[in-house]
Amino acid sequence: MADSLLNKNKNKGKRNLLERKEEVKPKEAFNRSSLFTVDESQQDQFDKKKEPIQKSSKGKTTTIRCAADTSHRLNAIITSFSLNSVNELLEILLDNYEASLTQDERREIKTLQEVYQRKSIK
Repeated sequence: MADSLLNKNKNKGKRNLLERKEEVKPKEAFNRSSLFTVDESQQDQFDKKKEPIQKSSKGKTTTIRCAADTSHRLNAIITSFSLNSVNELLEILLDNYEASLTQDERREIKTLQEVYQRKSIK
């Protein structure tokens, strides 16, 4: 009796197989160059900022912990805009953010940066 139950289950799986009558083809072929296009006006903006960033990146490096999702977002932006590193992207983002601050806020940030730099020397 147990053998007949096992045989039933094997035959049952064979009956439920899908049968395709024709080959399925995609409507459009994948083209990577159409996905990763950058507006040239934006590219010029990034090219102008590359020189100062490369000069300042010669310093000591560190690791910063962040969520995996944030890491994936950073890497996606780096790939999309053909940047060299996360450091380069962060420099651009920080420069843009600091440009939107008031003078008092910028002064406070500069003071705090000096404090952190003094701490790291010790």
